[in-house]
Parts: sequence; structure tokens; C-alpha cells
Amino acid sequence: MENFYTAYTRDINNQTFYFVKRFTAFPEYEGVPKVLNSYGMHSDFFCACNIANIDDEAIVNNLLNQLRIVPQSVRVIPLHKEKSITHSFLRNIQQALLKLRLAGID
Repeated sequence: MENFYTAYTRDINNQTFYFVKRFTAFPEYEGVPKVLNSYGMHSDFFCACNIANIDDEAIVNNLLNQLRIVPQSVRVIPLHKEKSITHSFLRNIQQALLKLRLAGID
């Protein structure tokens, strides 16, 4: 008895859904087709694996490679630092006075 796993995606109503299947095959018997053991479908890949009862991390990583999906923890998200502008008149005056005091001008 051997287990086989497949994963694929489909776009349904402009949303990507992940389909994960686990098959059991019996190579010792000739002519016996693969039997579908469990099936998972979800918009989140890891939830689809949980629905299909696939808990082994090596198998999940293999399915991720099969779909060419980069795990969320590896993605680089650029962060752009922007200056915060306060629109409060009182706060701007306090900041200006503080800068003058630090510069030694009173």
C-alpha cells in the first residue's frame, strides 16, 4: 500500500482555491486503480491540507513545491518609511519650541 498526494489550483469567481487529494494505491495487486482517501478544498493552502488530513510537514512542503508556492514566511515585503505629519497646530508649535530649546535659543 502506498500513498500519493496531488495538489492543484482553480480560479472560482476570481478567487484562487487550492485542491489537495490523497490517494492510496495497492501495487501488489494488478489492475487495481488508486483509491481517493481524502480531499480538501479551500482558499488557504494550509487549510486545504488540514481538511484532507495531511499533517506531515515534508509532504506539505513537497506539495508547495509542486504548486510553486512560496511560503508566507519567506516572502519579502518592502516597507517604505514615510514621515508622519501632524496636522495639529498646538503640537507643531510644541515641536518647534522644543527644537529651539535644544538648540539653546530661548
